[in-house]
Amino acid sequence: MEYKVILNGKEYGLPIVEIKEGLSIAVLDMLSSKDLSHDASAALYTKLKESGIDLSKIDVVLSAETKGITLAYQMAEYLDCDMVILRKEQKIYHKEVTKGAVNTYTTKNPHYLYLDNNQIPKLKGKNVLILDDVVSTGSSLAAIESILNQIGANIYAKAFIFAEGDAAKRSDIIFVDSLPLL
Repeated sequence: MEYKVILNGKEYGLPIVEIKEGLSIAVLDMLSSKDLSHDASAALYTKLKESGIDLSKIDVVLSAETKGITLAYQMAEYLDCDMVILRKEQKIYHKEVTKGAVNTYTTKNPHYLYLDNNQIPKLKGKNVLILDDVVSTGSSLAAIESILNQIGANIYAKAFIFAEGDAAKRSDIIFVDSLPLL
């Protein structure tokens, strides 16, 4: 079974996956399709242009690994700015980190997002565009906001390809379309 979406004028079928009894989601897997990744990023860029925010004021785009990597790269190309990726685990070469707690229903256990503190100069006092593929519970977004607030970055805008469930009611985010919880 699939949930049909239109991104950049093309139709895609997102697989519907049960994540717990009585709750299924449509899965946006941008890592498994160059075309889907391109069209999702292009659709979000168009939405950002239509939003009325001044895109020239964005200094850096920030997302979390894993699906956020392709999105951040493509958006940094569109905006001609730098990018930073938060990690899902602290690597041994990250001697000092800033972290934020995450608890979503698509992961089994609570975890953290980590910013390598060597990246702070790219973010501190800068206008940051937070990007991710889907916002649902807002837990990942809250962790990202916590990290950026800890280091003194300016959260300029928050943009997503899809807002899932009640997240579509939020007025503080930009998104291409909504996805239902099934």
